[in-house]
Amino acid sequence: MKFRFYQLLYIAAIAMMVVALMKPVMKFYEPTGVTALMDNFSYCPDGASSTSVVALAVVLIVTILVDAFALFVSLFSNFGLQKRSSVLAILLLAGYYIVLLIYSFILVEGAAVSMLKAMYLPLLALAANAAAFMLARKQEAKIIARAMGFRLRD
Repeated sequence: MKFRFYQLLYIAAIAMMVVALMKPVMKFYEPTGVTALMDNFSYCPDGASSTSVVALAVVLIVTILVDAFALFVSLFSNFGLQKRSSVLAILLLAGYYIVLLIYSFILVEGAAVSMLKAMYLPLLALAANAAAFMLARKQEAKIIARAMGFRLRD
């Protein structure tokens, strides 16, 4: 079986999302001097109880599952299902940033925000999914063009 570049992109996207799932995403500096760290599961200011922001983690976990499914489907060269899975992963990652923006506006309340490196990993995974979509489309077009060349003519 031949291993293709877009399969490596799926593996890289899954790895980036797993790392982003485990690391803190944002750091808030409130005017009172309290700092708060937000990861994909919780928002915990110093000396206060944790607030749940688990929707971020749920979106990333679902995206990891969709990318794993797309990787599995790519082993069988089912390009239609693979492209649909890539588009779903792209939409889920865009939704992740929308939810992240909503949570940051809810939690900010006059605080300064510092974005950590793990926040950019889902963006890189989004780019990897878009590149995998384009490469799968190109591979499908090559196969169709090769098949059309062997057609018998009248």
